[in-house]
Amino acid sequence: MGSSEDAVEIERARILAAIDAGAAEAIALSRWMADHPELALEEREASARYVSWLEARGFSLEREVGGMETGFLARRGAHETGLHVVLLAEMDALPGIGHACGHNLSGPASLLAASALAAALPKDALHLVVAGAPAEEIGVGKRRLVEAGVFRNADVALMAHASDMRRAHRLFLGNHKLELVFHGRASHAAAYPEDGINALDGVIALFVSIGLLRQQLPRSARVHGIVTDGGRAPNVIPERAAARVWVRALDDAVLDATTERVLACARGAAEATGTRLEASRGEAESPALRPNLALAGVYRRQLARLGLAESGHAPDASIGSSDITHVSQVVPTIHPNFPIHRPGQKLELHTRAFAEATTTPEGEAGLLEAARALALTVHELVRSPVARSEVAREHEATR
Repeated sequence: MGSSEDAVEIERARILAAIDAGAAEAIALSRWMADHPELALEEREASARYVSWLEARGFSLEREVGGMETGFLARRGAHETGLHVVLLAEMDALPGIGHACGHNLSGPASLLAASALAAALPKDALHLVVAGAPAEEIGVGKRRLVEAGVFRNADVALMAHASDMRRAHRLFLGNHKLELVFHGRASHAAAYPEDGINALDGVIALFVSIGLLRQQLPRSARVHGIVTDGGRAPNVIPERAAARVWVRALDDAVLDATTERVLACARGAAEATGTRLEASRGEAESPALRPNLALAGVYRRQLARLGLAESGHAPDASIGSSDITHVSQVVPTIHPNFPIHRPGQKLELHTRAFAEATTTPEGEAGLLEAARALALTVHELVRSPVARSEVAREHEATR
């Protein structure tokens, strides 16, 4: 082995040793988060603890990034030198069921990876940024970070997410969120039904139309919704009724086309029932993920280096949507899965069982796996111009 290869191996060993040294503190932070879950945009104490962790390790801090009280950037290394990497650190929990998405594992994993890289690499080798990413569960945090220019000069952005599977490459569905309100005219449902215009009929006709539409949708498209207002009393014909409908797809063109077809269903329902339709969309939408297989390949090599086999799940198996896809539009991005293995137990995200599993030894092992694989991925990019070039070339080719 040549001297340069020896130096790379020595750095790699230092990174892994630093992760081992910081493991207990990262696990303690993860457990604290599990015991003190904070909702989207209210992650004040989690954000403060993230900031304290990074400040203690020599990172400079910028707070309230993206107009969010709990958003932050922690930097180490000169802007002008080295690879520019952003590690994303999520922090929010779910209403009622706490950290059932495992952000109490993925956030500390990014912090632990960042601190290990800072300890093992010289400052001029890497411009490392940890981005405190609030509000993933409502889909706005990373979009606001993108709009604030956080990733403008970055070479890569990455994080890892807890799951019941291990895969270096996974996809996300783009998501359009429709608020559909039907306006009618109230009347007494028994005495003067002929004088009313039933807004609820518009909502019912909408869901019937969507049910018929599903047969003709592409395999990658999803449409699901709920009734958010169905009237106030059975003896009053509803003058207002509303539905919230989400449209998802793996391809943005399919997403746009399917959204237009759902809106056509809504317009047709209004026309058929004599109601007036009011349609709107909110901030918390996301495009489909723009994948970078070269970057996922770098992460996969670290799994192999660590002796970890992927679970064999397809990239589009058991996927939803995330605001990480906004990041993928502007910089090469990966969002791999690390597993929580519970013998004899099937775990699914957004359940109480998953929240409980994050505090087990298996959940803690997943946190450390993610920190190691993320840190080693960044290290390979720092020391391999070929890997960096492949990642950048793929991103440009898919622009």
